[in-house]
Amino acid sequence: MDFLDVPTVLQVSALFNVVAALAWLGLAQVFRIAPRASRLMAAGHLLRFATHGCADCMADWPDVLRQGVPELGLLGSMLLLVMALRRMLRSRQRPHDLQWLGTLGALGIGAGLASGSGLAPQLAGTISTSALALLAVREVARGLGPQRSRLIALGMTAPFVGLALLGLGHTAELLFTPGWEDHVRLGVLPTPQRAVLWFVVTATITLNLIALMIWRLIARIEHLTHRDPLTGALNRRAFERALTDAQAQLQRGRGFALAIMDIDHFKRVNDGHGHAAGDAALQHCVRVWQRHLRAVDRLGRLGGEEFCVLMPLAQPGDLAGAATVAERLRVQLAAEPLEWKGQPLTLTCSVGVALPSEGDPHGEVGLVRADAELYRAKAEGRNRVCVATPLTADPVS
Repeated sequence: MDFLDVPTVLQVSALFNVVAALAWLGLAQVFRIAPRASRLMAAGHLLRFATHGCADCMADWPDVLRQGVPELGLLGSMLLLVMALRRMLRSRQRPHDLQWLGTLGALGIGAGLASGSGLAPQLAGTISTSALALLAVREVARGLGPQRSRLIALGMTAPFVGLALLGLGHTAELLFTPGWEDHVRLGVLPTPQRAVLWFVVTATITLNLIALMIWRLIARIEHLTHRDPLTGALNRRAFERALTDAQAQLQRGRGFALAIMDIDHFKRVNDGHGHAAGDAALQHCVRVWQRHLRAVDRLGRLGGEEFCVLMPLAQPGDLAGAATVAERLRVQLAAEPLEWKGQPLTLTCSVGVALPSEGDPHGEVGLVRADAELYRAKAEGRNRVCVATPLTADPVS
């Protein structure tokens, strides 16, 4: 790489950190995309620029500052990066591990500076940075999980793995290469290859995290498109699409059942406690039901206080199994009152259950029959489950 000189690479890296910081601030302040995570990323880039952006500026500094500031800056920027990454991935991991790594790294750098060693501060900073990079690999692997393909997960973790390997390689150099302490004391610049490699890895990490933010934005848009904004259940259009898909699978022996649920005396909640209580009641019902549904079950809000569950069945005509699930949802809702302004507010629901009909591409027959059973449940006194008798055209077990 004779065509490259290290000062130019370092200047490009400094410029990249400034531009990246501005980009993250734009995401936080203008677009309001994960503002806390974006601000942490911006702070990390600015810290990196402030402590590594001008090697010549530090030429006349005392050795203790010239050696310590870059190492502490690198450690701080990595801590900010992992904190931001956890916010992006909505990790529930407590920050104790970051606190320990940051504290031990800073103490190691400080002890190395106090000892007068040229290698010890850099060694402590490099080991800490490598540990944080490996921690970031774990966070990405856990955070993406089954939501993304293995190829995407590999692409997201690769630059963090590369950063950890670079750190471990540099650790080996510090420990086993003769004369390296003189390089550190004299402030000898890295080779062009090393400078370019570090820049590529760190820039790739930033670009990957921006891609992660875009993925999060797309997921948020999809959520708003398919979900009821108040309760988080599927909206009517999304539920009807899921019902159409389920009807298409019916011909292949993949049966399902429909359970339409209506909150009893919901108007009394609104009239007696206000619309805020009504909204809280709807949200409470969905939370209770979701806890007692399987991942494959689809809960949708049809409108007002009326909801519907699409339940795939192991046996196409298992109406008794579907009725059991509906009964469990009814019982659990009655058993878990809504706490409203310090007072328990008991909610109940009426449920109508029906199997779908073949030759009904949009599932309208199944919905009408389940709805009829819902009205029968209300007529018979509410807070109960009524089940439709299977049609002769319905699949039977």
